[in-house]
Amino acid sequence: MQLSKMLSTQVAKRMILVHPPEPRKELLLSAPSDGIYLGKTRYLSTPVFWDPKKVINPHISIVGITGSGKSYLVKTFLTRASIIWNSNAIILDWVGEYNKWVKQAGGKIINLGKEKLNLLDLVGLKKRDRVKQIVSALDILVDLKNHPHERDDIEEALEDVYEKSKAPTLRDVVKILERRRKKHAARLLKRFTAEGSDFFAGKSTLNIKNLTEGGLVCIDLHELPTEEIRSLAGLTILQYIKEIMRGEGIKDKSGIRLFVVLDEAWKIANDERSDVITIVREGRKYNFALIVATQNPTDMHKTIFSNIGTMFVLRLVLKEFRDYVKNSIGYSEFIDNEISKFGVGDAAVNMIFAERQAKITTFLMNKIDGEEPLFLMHIKGGDMEVEIEKEQLMRMLYEIGLNESQISIVKMEFEKNDGFTDAEQLVAMLEKFGYSKSSIISFLRQLGIDEKNLIKIFSLVKMRKATKGVVNVVLETG
Repeated sequence: MQLSKMLSTQVAKRMILVHPPEPRKELLLSAPSDGIYLGKTRYLSTPVFWDPKKVINPHISIVGITGSGKSYLVKTFLTRASIIWNSNAIILDWVGEYNKWVKQAGGKIINLGKEKLNLLDLVGLKKRDRVKQIVSALDILVDLKNHPHERDDIEEALEDVYEKSKAPTLRDVVKILERRRKKHAARLLKRFTAEGSDFFAGKSTLNIKNLTEGGLVCIDLHELPTEEIRSLAGLTILQYIKEIMRGEGIKDKSGIRLFVVLDEAWKIANDERSDVITIVREGRKYNFALIVATQNPTDMHKTIFSNIGTMFVLRLVLKEFRDYVKNSIGYSEFIDNEISKFGVGDAAVNMIFAERQAKITTFLMNKIDGEEPLFLMHIKGGDMEVEIEKEQLMRMLYEIGLNESQISIVKMEFEKNDGFTDAEQLVAMLEKFGYSKSSIISFLRQLGIDEKNLIKIFSLVKMRKATKGVVNVVLETG
């Protein structure tokens, strides 16, 4: 008995010395006016504040599958930054996801499908420097370096048009190339001047400088006709923001003056020549911060990973994606395993602090404490349960083609079961609406349901139909 008591005392003494895998609390705590509150750590329930003075730089990346809480985290972050520091924010929105929220928050929506942005605007630059920027953007998007003769022709035409016109446009460049019979070079640019794709070919209707000081601004790219045009718009706006940043000089005030949010901007986030990289490298001294959010971390160039001060890893199912993140920032097998099991809003956070500290840079947080309730839907399938934001699920259903009436039927199914439904019931509804098995399987994969459980779900669907005398269903895994 006495030996048992003595051993218990020794274990208790040792336990005091054991610190959970979390940073020291003084690194996570801040005055409410200095940092953005995000939630609490998993083990010690330490409040987590994001304080730009404590991390090595103010840039942030957020990775996680569809519905894991990425946009919810972005919205929380921007709302609180606006309250604390009166920060401005520009969201480059590839899929129209932020429109509704920005309107509700009193922000401004810029629909680029109804605007013009002259690619040849100088934004305070010397003509030769702007020519280099335009050619650099075209290098990324139309692979000009594989067309060296056309690249030289376009560069020469750009230089000439600036000399001949006070307010040149891309159409003027095409005309010069056609006059010189440089047909291949002209054809490379015509994709950006044709009717319906001429967003860059007329006089600008946007003032980017005003937008950087306009509070909360969503630049909606999703109505632009192609991914290439959306990407050129994103690259051009980033180039303008970078020059505005440099032109205003180094700032010495607290907080962040402008957040630039790129959501699913894979085309411009995975190329080292992009101005995304320049903003990451230079933004801190100008009080600019970049937030890059994606469901596929391999879309993000490793240079971004290596220059990001804070990374939020939400739920990732595919081992390939988890390995990419793990190898890029480094954390334990335990954390990797936890990430695969996360619910909506759970996060592993990697913070590189300006102050030297022990090895712990990645730690686990409980659900992000957001500005509004996180309405979750739960889908049970096989031996797994998927959580997804209500708004995100409704948007996904809309994107695959459900009409308002059909979405209401799905909503009612969840609501009558307090936010829960079985995956086979969801499959039955989608089949009733006329969707093929391959479309439904693709949708379930987007929700994060793995192959093993897809087979279980469709086996249950087949059994239910068999009991009603319906012909067997064959699972199409292609």
